[in-house]
Amino acid sequence: MAASMKGLDPSLKKYLRSNKLPDVYEALITGLAVMCPDDPHQFIIDNLKYLIEYGTDELEWDLFVAEFMKPVNRIVSESNLEFIFNLDDESMLQSHQLYMIEPTPEMYEKAYQHYNTKSKKLCFCAWMQYYLIKKKKRLDLEKKMTRAATFHSHRMMKMHLEEWMEWVKYRKGRQAMAFQKIQHVLNVSIGRVIFEAWHTHTLDARRQREYFEINLRRLERGENMEDEDSFGQGTGEARDSLSTLPRKIAIQHHTYVEFPAEQYSLALTMIFKYVDVADLARCACVCRSWKVITQANTLWNRLDFYQVRNRLLDGYAQKLNKNFELSDGAGIKPRVIFNPPEMEHIHRVTDKVVTKLLYKCRPYLIHLNMRSCQFVSEPSFTSISECSNLQDLNFSECVGLNDEMLKLVAKGCKILLYLNVSHTNITDASLRTIAKYCSNLQYLSLAHCKKFTDRGLLYLSSGKNSKKLDYLDVSGCLQITPDGFKNLSQGCTNLQTLLLNDFPTLSDDCLTPVANRLTRIHTMSFLGSPLISDETFKRIAGNKSLKKIKIEGNHRISDVSLRAIGMHCANLEHLYIADCQRLTDLALKSLSTCRFLTVANFADCVRITDKGVRQLVDGPCGPKLRELNLTNCIRVGDMAMVNIHKRCHNLTYLSVCFCEHISEAGIELLGQTHSLTSIDISGCNCGDGGLSSLGNNSRLRDVTLSECANITDLGLQKFAQQCKNIERLDLSHCMQITDGAIKNLAFCCRMLNVLNLAGCKLVTDLSIQYLSGVCHYLFQLDVSGCLLITDKALKYLRKGCKKLKMLTLMYCKGVSKNSAQKMMRHVECVQYSNDEVPSYFGY
Repeated sequence: MAASMKGLDPSLKKYLRSNKLPDVYEALITGLAVMCPDDPHQFIIDNLKYLIEYGTDELEWDLFVAEFMKPVNRIVSESNLEFIFNLDDESMLQSHQLYMIEPTPEMYEKAYQHYNTKSKKLCFCAWMQYYLIKKKKRLDLEKKMTRAATFHSHRMMKMHLEEWMEWVKYRKGRQAMAFQKIQHVLNVSIGRVIFEAWHTHTLDARRQREYFEINLRRLERGENMEDEDSFGQGTGEARDSLSTLPRKIAIQHHTYVEFPAEQYSLALTMIFKYVDVADLARCACVCRSWKVITQANTLWNRLDFYQVRNRLLDGYAQKLNKNFELSDGAGIKPRVIFNPPEMEHIHRVTDKVVTKLLYKCRPYLIHLNMRSCQFVSEPSFTSISECSNLQDLNFSECVGLNDEMLKLVAKGCKILLYLNVSHTNITDASLRTIAKYCSNLQYLSLAHCKKFTDRGLLYLSSGKNSKKLDYLDVSGCLQITPDGFKNLSQGCTNLQTLLLNDFPTLSDDCLTPVANRLTRIHTMSFLGSPLISDETFKRIAGNKSLKKIKIEGNHRISDVSLRAIGMHCANLEHLYIADCQRLTDLALKSLSTCRFLTVANFADCVRITDKGVRQLVDGPCGPKLRELNLTNCIRVGDMAMVNIHKRCHNLTYLSVCFCEHISEAGIELLGQTHSLTSIDISGCNCGDGGLSSLGNNSRLRDVTLSECANITDLGLQKFAQQCKNIERLDLSHCMQITDGAIKNLAFCCRMLNVLNLAGCKLVTDLSIQYLSGVCHYLFQLDVSGCLLITDKALKYLRKGCKKLKMLTLMYCKGVSKNSAQKMMRHVECVQYSNDEVPSYFGY
């Protein structure tokens, strides 16, 4: 076909091109190839009719292909059509004619630019290749130089090391020779020192034995022994003993060289800091110099009327009880036996006293304690409001406080940081006042305030101080509902400490908003909240900043709660879980991951065993534990003591009360735990051997041995000879203890402060005579149930124990009422009765 069309007339070719016959052929061939009709002849006729009817203006190569079958690319190329219709001859002729045209200047310019560009490109590529080759050579040279420098450095270091090793070898040889020469001299010197120390110790022991023999004869004669060397002897001179203060006390924190008067004033000021307001007023009456010193500003930045009130009540009790006729079995308690009408007029913490003192110290008063001041009214509160620098204010149990008085104080004291209004009758109006005026408040105690409602917490959370409040105590506020806790959590988002003790109605609904919104809390307390379940504690455990949590008396929580706490609260430091009987060893295993845990209390968790204790102390927290309480964990035994001894190297306090499976072997291990300073093994199977081994720890200061029935005089004697610095000792209901053991205890342990001998039925007046003659620091003594104690023992106490503050004489039939009343003149608190000994004493 192509050959036949080469000789066609040009007019015919023009006709074919003008009527688009190549395009028609292309459209028909494309439709036949794609659609593949059953009757191709009829397909061509139908499409030609379509073109005759509608024309070729919208002719496309895929016009006869269905829409859904149209191909992407052309099937018939344009070159093939041109070849078929012989259209390329004309194009060739036109190109030949183009070459026959003479070049123009523009064409020369374009050719020159093309040649120039190509030449530049060749030059640039050559230059770039040259630069890259030079750069590669330079980098290779630098690498070689670096390797050479490293090799040289290592070679020099090796040479120096070899020389140094030779020198060290030489020095060690010289040192070995010198050591051999000095060893003999050292052994001789050590032997001489040991012999001199032994000789000195022997002389001291001899003098001590002679001293005890002399003073024992004095005690047996009924004389009061005063250690003249330690406590001094009166000379009869009327002089100011404070003037003989050592220079070290006078110049503490300061340096005075030639100013004895200033040294004396500073020493007195330091001493007067520990004196309450009443005694400070008495000191001002001694002399003119003391009066000047008592006016120092540093002595008046703190006023504690609660302490003054208690001292006044105790002093008045001693006078008041003289006029009371005690019936049989009556208990003498100075702070209890009062006649209210008589008490009111002698109560010296009144408006007059308060206003006078506050007027004196209001410019520099920072701390004020008005706790239990029941006889103050509006004048006192007005004076308090004038103390504009007041930061710490305690109105706990203050009956005169109401909404108006608190508003008056809050308006004047605008920089308050700490406010305690627990056990008062404040209402929602007071909380609104606090929110409005106390914009810097950080500490707020509302414990046992029964009259405010959820609306008051809404005022508090929407006040100026809501974002600064970080401590809140609402213990015992049973009127708060879940809405109140919701209001609180919406505003006080920066709370860090929340106390919810004594809250038997506290439920999961109350704590849900607290756990969800208060994410910065690190201390929470739920003592006496039995309705909280595991779900709440799982939410609380989501707070990763939690450091201290207290739970007591809750029988709903289980190991699930402790597992959540151990998993999420990695910074937990203090854990108090008491009387939660569903907890098992799995709970302690979960807590073993808390690497910062230092205080753990699992008292009355009766399902805990040795395995749980081992899992706890084997964790990261074991070496960091400082306090561990396993009271009444009846399944804990000696294996727990073994693990505690191995792992708990910083443990200072341990309580294993009534853990009956702990034998003397376990107690011996506790004696080898030298970090312990306080231990309670009441009700354990401790005998003389265990007590003697416990004495190996000379750091013990507080030991409780109550109801250890197997302890005798021999064990206590060995213990006292080793632990001479013991300060608190409880021997109650150790019925085999006699006067001999108390004698050794008194002469060896002179630093005793607290001693409990209740239920020791073999103790007599002779024991009290030993104690009063030697233990001058004793301030608390309990001899309840000691039937052999008589009035003579109280005479010894009055004569020897000048610092005694509390004396318990319950069920002491040998002590008369007159002697007990007389004892109240010298001791602040005396508890006395001559009833029959209760059956639980086991007599």
